[in-house]
Amino acid sequence: MHTLIEILFVHHGRQEAESMAEGMKNMVREEEKVFSRHLSESPVAGLNMTTGPVKVGETLYFALELCEAMRKGTVGYFDIAALSSFRGRPAYKCIPSDHSVVRNAPEVMLDFGGYAKGYALEKAVQMLRDAGVTSALLNFGNSSVAALGTHPLGENWNVSPQRNPEMVIRLRDSALSISGNGYSGKSHIVNPADGKTAVKNYDLGVTGKSALLCEILSTALYAAPESECEKILASFGGYEAVKIY
Repeated sequence: MHTLIEILFVHHGRQEAESMAEGMKNMVREEEKVFSRHLSESPVAGLNMTTGPVKVGETLYFALELCEAMRKGTVGYFDIAALSSFRGRPAYKCIPSDHSVVRNAPEVMLDFGGYAKGYALEKAVQMLRDAGVTSALLNFGNSSVAALGTHPLGENWNVSPQRNPEMVIRLRDSALSISGNGYSGKSHIVNPADGKTAVKNYDLGVTGKSALLCEILSTALYAAPESECEKILASFGGYEAVKIY
């Protein structure tokens, strides 16, 4: 995923922490093999090159079904086919009987850039919970963050976005995803309505319980015009958006 991953554990020894960190690193590498369209051997790359129905594994099939549901739930602004020249929707069809998928046009290109990091972060959080960790902070590339419990010296984990280090966002058993121009000043998010890069004078952060849903919503809300954002967010109770200047 070409992402720096940082994990801060509390109340665990070095050997145990290193073992858990190694497990998470291996998990992320395995998820990258599934979701990266840039790896020629990945099922997503294979799907993008095949015209007929393709049988896919459970993880990818679940992701495709969820992404289509989220496309509808975000009024079309979360769209894993946004990079395609094909503008018809839906861009693909899931076939439940044998877990196969077919693209609805040869021009359809599927990209999980707004999904995979949040999915991997959510799995990492669950790995820590299963290991009995109650206090930790996970940072995936300074744009996706998840907090377990609280900081040992406070009621929350306080994090600051890279674009505005003086801003404080408080997390407690919750996640944060930031989409936008970022530190580099270059946006990579495409508005699915017209295929053009979305450019705004701020980044957009979304907080809530699910790291995956935060990732999806931050992508959708940044791509959407401001007039649509409130309506989209209203459908997802417990999730909040904040502009970062």
